[in-house]
Amino acid sequence: MEEIEAIIALSMVKGVSRHQKRTLLDGVEDIPSLFKGASRIKDEAVRHSISTFRGWDSVDRTIKRVEDLKGRIITIKDTGYPPLLKTIPDAPILLYMKGPLNTENEGIAIVGSRKATFTGLNMAEKIGETLSLIGITIVSGLARGIDAYAHKGGLKGEGKTIGVLGCGIDVCYPAENRYLFERIGNEGLLITEYPPGERPMKYHFPERNRIIAGLSKGVLVVEASNKSGSLITARLALEYGREVMAIPGDLFNEQYKGTNRLIKEGAKLVEGIEDIVAYTFPYLKLPEKKDREMDGEEKMVYDSVGYERTHVDEVIEKTGMGAKGVLAVLTRLEMKDLIHGFPGGFYVKR
Repeated sequence: MEEIEAIIALSMVKGVSRHQKRTLLDGVEDIPSLFKGASRIKDEAVRHSISTFRGWDSVDRTIKRVEDLKGRIITIKDTGYPPLLKTIPDAPILLYMKGPLNTENEGIAIVGSRKATFTGLNMAEKIGETLSLIGITIVSGLARGIDAYAHKGGLKGEGKTIGVLGCGIDVCYPAENRYLFERIGNEGLLITEYPPGERPMKYHFPERNRIIAGLSKGVLVVEASNKSGSLITARLALEYGREVMAIPGDLFNEQYKGTNRLIKEGAKLVEGIEDIVAYTFPYLKLPEKKDREMDGEEKMVYDSVGYERTHVDEVIEKTGMGAKGVLAVLTRLEMKDLIHGFPGGFYVKR
């Protein structure tokens, strides 16, 4: 029996907590001996769970499936295990990974609501892109909403992005993120503690959130209601000694109740991207903003688009231009990455 087989088997053993599994690994040099009866395990229930493990066929199938996916398995004993994640008390004893990104890259988690506003989505993408351009890796959970847009931004820079899954590395959830899922697997990094084929279960997502927090130097909550799962990530980050940051929002909008409460409870208030860098990577500098080159029509249309969503009809009314002309200018501004379009004819400034 190889060490990797023994650790995969231990990860599959039921009735033994993550903390107990890590303690077992830390306390024995010959890990396969745990299953051969050579190790003296004091806890009777733990000893019984390990000695009665019969899932060796599942272990073999898992190794074969990861190879077929061109993925890799990293155990907590390996030098390639993410160093920040290793410091948390409930770190997974192994990770399934797919993608070329180095796990030693320093990162920031960007999380928030699945049902985010246009403003929140735009902010998540712009922040992710700007931080990634200076080499910071964007970590998130590949959920719809804020997570997805943070990943999109991260893919545009050299820092790239890590998607932490609540399922196997061969399972895309939600299905609408298929293109993003495949891009991250080819350009960034997919990470999960669940073996290939594992379906997304409700309880997986709070478990996944500890990995998001553990991988990151800080957690930024962009937009979250009081019921948002991203607040779990923020609280775990506090427990792990990470920096927790939040963007304030409208007092009367339920979508910002969670972020505003986090700030009230001590999270760092973020007024600009420079704050995020100062809180977590003070030795890095944001690039100077370049002048936005626009002709007269482009400037007029650009000024009529807000950071809150603006409908094309409103732009037409403000500028007095015809619909065909406005749409042509909006397209040019999108190509220059000065505005961002959303379904339904809405636009926001970037």
